[in-house]
This record gives sequence, structure tokens and C-alpha cells, in this order.
Amino acid sequence: MSNGVDIEVIRKTYERKTDEELVRVVTQNSAGLTPEAIDVVKAELKKRNIDASVARSVDAQNKQYTIEEIDAYCAIIQNLPCPVTGSTDEKLNATIVAEVISFIIFTNYKKKMLIASPDALDKANNNALVKTAILGWWGIPWGIIKTIQAINLNIKNKRSNRADGPNDYLRGFVLSRVGQIEAFKDNPNKLAEIISL
Repeated sequence: MSNGVDIEVIRKTYERKTDEELVRVVTQNSAGLTPEAIDVVKAELKKRNIDASVARSVDAQNKQYTIEEIDAYCAIIQNLPCPVTGSTDEKLNATIVAEVISFIIFTNYKKKMLIASPDALDKANNNALVKTAILGWWGIPWGIIKTIQAINLNIKNKRSNRADGPNDYLRGFVLSRVGQIEAFKDNPNKLAEIISL
């Protein structure tokens, strides 16, 4: 297939999407697009009069960042109200909460990211520690192994919940969602949806 045919396929694919689908795809999945595909996407957005911030999200996903630039995006997230408490007293950060529940031959090891205030992050890690310490050991053979892993992960993660700046979990989240953050950085309600994992 020639490059011209490929571009035509891309153009038709984007033309078939509703405005909502187009915005979702462009803000979340534009990393790695060729320059030609980026031009097609931007032309389709312009044709539909979709806000220019969505087109900027394409560029944001196809850029190399310095730590300062990543931290500037993190600051946007950190200044939102806590999705758990609604408070704006503390800057948000992120953690991974790990829980293990075991029943004889069944062990369920669950990890999830949480973005919230340091108090809410500590509480989530503590709750996971207690739940895992009570319910995690009872599976053979994985209960003991996974319980130790989860306890260690929660204890380790609590150390970064109160970091002065964004921690590595928040930076990783921001890099994975940089297109959405760029597109909606002036829309706190939309950003609140993005961080409510």
C-alpha cells in the first residue's frame, strides 16, 4: 500500500467518528502518530471546529519532556480538590494501594493507583495493610508470598505520599495522560474525571 492510500484510510477512519469519539481517541491515543497522520487528525478537528486545545493534545503526546515540564503538568493535577475528601488544603499526589485476600487455594492480589491528598493516600495504604494482614495469609502457596509483597509495597509507598513535589507515581500518571491534561487543563471538572481512576 502506498503512503497516500494509508493516509486516505486514516482520514476516513477519523471522519467516521462522532465528535465525542474523536476527542476521546485524539486526547488518549495520539502518541506515535506519523507527521502525516497528525496533519490528518488536526485537519479533521479544525473541520469540525473542535477546540484547539484538543489539537494541542496531539502535540503533547508526541513530545519529549524535561522533568520541569512534567512537573508543570503535575502541578495542574496537584492543585485540584482531593477526589476522596474534596479538600484543597493539601497538594495531591499518587500512590499504589496493594491488597491481598486469600481463601485456602485462592489468592487475589489487587493493585490500584490512587490520586488524592497525602492524608487520603496514607489512609488508603493503611486500610490495605490492615485488610491484607488479616485476610492475605490464608492461601496456599501464594497467600504468604503475595501478602508480604503487598505489605512491603504499601509501607514503601507511604514514604512518598508526602513528598514535597510530585512523586514518581504522579509523574508516571501525568506522562500517560498528558494528552488529556493538555486538552482539558482549563477544565477542572474534566480533570477531576481524569484523576478519578
